[in-house]
Amino acid sequence: MEEKQVLNILNRARRALDSLSQVEILDDWQFENELKVWFLHLGISIEYETSYFPQRSQWYIVVESRYPKGRIKVYPDVENSIKETLYHQSNNSKIEKNGLWRKGALCLEVNTLSNFQSEPYSVDERLLHHVKRAIGWLELAAKGILVSDNEPFELPDFSLSNILDLQFAFSEDVVTYMQWESTDCRYGIAELDVYKSKPFVYYVKAFMSLNNNIEHYTQWGKHLSKKTIFPPIKAPWILLKQLPVINEWQAPETIGDLIDAFRKQDIDIIGILQKLVSEVRDGKRHLLLLGFPIPKVFGGETEIISWKALYLPVVSCGKKTAKGFRTNEHGWWMRDKCEVFTKNTKLEWIVSENWNQQEISQRGKMDDLLQRKSILLIGAGCIGASIAEILIRAGIYNLTVSDSDIFEIGNLSRHTLNLNNIGELKELSLYNHLNMLNPHANVEVINNKLDMDDNLNINMELDKYDIIIDCTGTNSVLEILQKNKFKKKCILASVSVGLGAKHLYISIMHGTSFNFDSFNDLIYPYIQEEKDLYDNYNLPRNGIGCWHPTFPGRSDDIWLAASTSVKAIESYILSKSEKTLSLIYEQKNENGIFEGYLLVNRNENE
Repeated sequence: MEEKQVLNILNRARRALDSLSQVEILDDWQFENELKVWFLHLGISIEYETSYFPQRSQWYIVVESRYPKGRIKVYPDVENSIKETLYHQSNNSKIEKNGLWRKGALCLEVNTLSNFQSEPYSVDERLLHHVKRAIGWLELAAKGILVSDNEPFELPDFSLSNILDLQFAFSEDVVTYMQWESTDCRYGIAELDVYKSKPFVYYVKAFMSLNNNIEHYTQWGKHLSKKTIFPPIKAPWILLKQLPVINEWQAPETIGDLIDAFRKQDIDIIGILQKLVSEVRDGKRHLLLLGFPIPKVFGGETEIISWKALYLPVVSCGKKTAKGFRTNEHGWWMRDKCEVFTKNTKLEWIVSENWNQQEISQRGKMDDLLQRKSILLIGAGCIGASIAEILIRAGIYNLTVSDSDIFEIGNLSRHTLNLNNIGELKELSLYNHLNMLNPHANVEVINNKLDMDDNLNINMELDKYDIIIDCTGTNSVLEILQKNKFKKKCILASVSVGLGAKHLYISIMHGTSFNFDSFNDLIYPYIQEEKDLYDNYNLPRNGIGCWHPTFPGRSDDIWLAASTSVKAIESYILSKSEKTLSLIYEQKNENGIFEGYLLVNRNENE
């Protein structure tokens, strides 16, 4: 779009601001060549007085040439506006290169202010909407109520560097908070491992004291528990009394800011660093981990430890000492103090995330009752593998998979494994795949198929599981489960699909003995009907050697069946039923539109 056209649109948007008595246009739209954005200089008046900004403060509205699309930001004027950083505002410590505005944009896009209304996207409404929101932000800031009690707690804006290269992961919740509460140690050396490169993801395994005592240990799942790097990477850590902020809600940007933030908590960070950096004088850069307690909501009690990691500059070692000092700890520290940890040294905060299961599960999880269960899944075919993946992604920790088949090329069309797994044992490949889906997954495998000898002895310890899910689709497994004498109650589920996965058969029961007679009676007519279809169906063959047909069914059919099965099993468990439940689902189409699985038959008995 040509500049004249853009300006016509922006002027039309600006005219909508005439309806706001609090707003005065100070300078009309101008184009910022280096940033490739348009900006409008405004004065905004509010009726409330505050020490943060004058009653008539100045602001810059910045938009993109594609307005009304693109980003809209409201930045404070360098001289006649807010210099501190408040809640719901980006870090306001830096000034834009053009020298006109500070970088502390107001947070107006999302539902952080009361009376939120969805953002309009018309030329006349969008700019007006943002300026109205800015006026609202200023009024709340002036009254000191930018956040309200029980509003979800937000950390301040830490200026991140190396976003695509480095990340740090920790796992903290209310339980680990109580563990931290019981320890007096407040700094030491943490042991880190690395999960992957590009980006390089560090994760903490243990927090040690300077006496090498383990003060806090992080429990990870199978994949992250193994040692990738040995010896572990060292990182100094400090646990603070509260969030390190200055200028109201500004995250520290320099060592000088950090000193000020610590001083507000009566903590001498330089004195602590002197003790810590002696442990990392190896000529390499190390992370510094800063922990602090936070609440879940503003105004709430602190109940979790959050960590922020920053990259320390390389501390002195070898011949690098302060002038006139020997090559010893004192000489190195004197150089660190004068040349490395200067007040103007920039802090390199890196992405730091809480990988606790509670945080990971925010977008969807199994009920807590199920998450604590130990599950055995028999059969790692397409249905079993899909169910296993759903369970792990939903937060199930303890899953054991039993199978002994080889993963073949024909499995690719509907299995969760991939080309890298061709020729491998399915259960071993699934072990790696599933344990990588969740940092807390503890997936075990049994390289065997369920079997029973003539003395009715089974080759697996079935009584150690709370839930057993059979996905083999074979009668022999059901016969073994029916003959076995369980010593403790468990939930037993059998899942199988018919031709093309057009039917899904599920049997679920709870107890110490199981009988599949009613289930077999229920599904018999459907199986017979499918057998008739088999005669007229050109079954796909598995390979070009010995004729070995396999049942047809696309991956979407399989995943639909797996999802339906998990939901059926979950609802049965949550109902705490003791009855035997048999279910038959059937894929339905109505007027050429797919409607999903429909429950077409069920049987429930004692």
